[in-house]
Amino acid sequence: MARGRSRALLLALAILGPACGPRTASEHAGVDQEITRNIMWRYREDPAKRFIDVRVSCEGREILIEGRVSDDSAARAALNIALSNARGGKVTSKLDIRPR
Repeated sequence: MARGRSRALLLALAILGPACGPRTASEHAGVDQEITRNIMWRYREDPAKRFIDVRVSCEGREILIEGRVSDDSAARAALNIALSNARGGKVTSKLDIRPR
């Protein structure tokens, strides 16, 4: 009976072990791209089109939002969208607030 359990445990480790390992550089880049895409998608869905002049980049889970918005509320909204999609990453805002 103990032998069957140890086999089952070894089989489970063999199957799940690779999934728990560290990510490769390309997997990290894929996560960064997905974070960028999700933030940009949310910006483009904005009905008021407040984020037309905002760019997003993400490298090493560090997100940078930069560009121009028309007021403080748009800057806060852009930051909140980035934070809600950051997956625990750091968000830096370099938004310029200038009326259009």
